[in-house]
Amino acid sequence: MAKKEKRVVLSRGSSKILYSLPQDDILLAEFRPELGVDGKRVFKIKDRPRIAAELQAFIFAYLETYQIPTHFFSQNGSELLIKRLNVIPVEVTVRNLASQSFAKRFKHFKSKQHLDFPIFEYLLRDETGEHLVNDTHLYALQLVTPDEFRTMNRLASKIDAVMKSFMERRGFTLIDITMKFGKYKGVVMLGDEISPENITAIDNSTGEEISVVSARDSREASKHYQLVYSRILPSAKRKA
Repeated sequence: MAKKEKRVVLSRGSSKILYSLPQDDILLAEFRPELGVDGKRVFKIKDRPRIAAELQAFIFAYLETYQIPTHFFSQNGSELLIKRLNVIPVEVTVRNLASQSFAKRFKHFKSKQHLDFPIFEYLLRDETGEHLVNDTHLYALQLVTPDEFRTMNRLASKIDAVMKSFMERRGFTLIDITMKFGKYKGVVMLGDEISPENITAIDNSTGEEISVVSARDSREASKHYQLVYSRILPSAKRKA
């Protein structure tokens, strides 16, 4: 792992700090103890830096066994080395069921209702706010080409299918999953995170909706985080 004196802060986000390193195509991601949500709330989650890094390393490595390219390189403690992507500034959400927040937006869907067909949503964040967009917006803004958009969609669909099965075997029903993508040496691949912070699920043992970002407070967010962690990693209960 790179020495601290060789790190240069590239960005400070709501969940992690990114550092540039002497290797131009590699970044270091350091997870923060707190998690910022919606630009308004901050949740303090016990052992979040270690837990987040362990989950990321495990999930990214798992997805790569399905030939899904990711930006993951290696993990050490609460830090990850990741490939430096040319980030596509759009969040892709695949919805399999209606979450509570989605059901509030579309009144003809009930919370936890299975959707007849997965819904893909694209959220663009910029200096003016958040905007739901479609493929033609992204082409007009020159954020992606049609080929890149198709690749992004294909990867999102495959990731959703893999994670649905993955979560089902661990006692969850995957409601939705949010992903970000970028380009590395011309290849579109998964970036950012796949974690309790960007999935919504149902705990099949209780029927409770599990969503860290929709939690009411730090206590509930920590509970949901720890639940997902303990079921995904076999050694989690010994470390928690």
